[in-house]
Amino acid sequence: MKVGIYVDAANISLSGGYSMRYDVLRDYCLGEDDGTRLNTYLVFDVERARNDPAYKNKQQNYFSIIRNFGYKVITKNVKRFYTDEGDEVVKASVDFDMAVDMLVQGPRLDKIFVLTGDGDFRRVVRAMQNFGARVEVIGFKNVSRHLMHESDGFTSGFIIPNLLPMEEQPMEDWGRLGSRVRGVCYEIQYKYNFGFFRYIDLEGDYNSAFFHFSELPEGYPPKHEGIYEFELDENEKGILAKDIQFIC
Repeated sequence: MKVGIYVDAANISLSGGYSMRYDVLRDYCLGEDDGTRLNTYLVFDVERARNDPAYKNKQQNYFSIIRNFGYKVITKNVKRFYTDEGDEVVKASVDFDMAVDMLVQGPRLDKIFVLTGDGDFRRVVRAMQNFGARVEVIGFKNVSRHLMHESDGFTSGFIIPNLLPMEEQPMEDWGRLGSRVRGVCYEIQYKYNFGFFRYIDLEGDYNSAFFHFSELPEGYPPKHEGIYEFELDENEKGILAKDIQFIC
């Protein structure tokens, strides 16, 4: 199967995915398939780079790391404009470049993963589907509902194992009893004060964890389709979620 991955890096970084692991993303999306196109779109401030060697070196090193994971890095230079009042306005949008690449390359792909929350890509997603490709969206916070509904599937990047690694937790521990994971709330029984989270283990399988309202953080009532972080425990009835934190 020919698979493409298109990452709107600026949108993802500003929406909760700043520390996203590109190697984990690649392995999650490709599985046993070969990646035909792996593109990530980033912005670069040329003017700042001239005056700030630390910024230049940091960005170049970051781009090199992503390339080493098999991605093509497409950069868009920041542009500066000035209003009539003399205020500086900074702009840098990769949307057009990413949309054009998807439209040109999409007919040769069987499956496409789009990482963005921008609803403007809804028409591009539909065009890819008309070419015959399956299009899935991965996003974090502030994902357009229209984009989610237009796609063939949506997965929150928060719940993909180790896409955003847990602080001070080995990556191989995700999904084990006593480890912390992130999952989505898919069922709430208000009458009985309990519900269920769905989370993904390292094998890519979906699992369920029971939670009681008493384990929720104070001031955060249960939210259907909300994203939560929690510790996995177990009793005679199955997997339990405890020490729950609300994410979004």
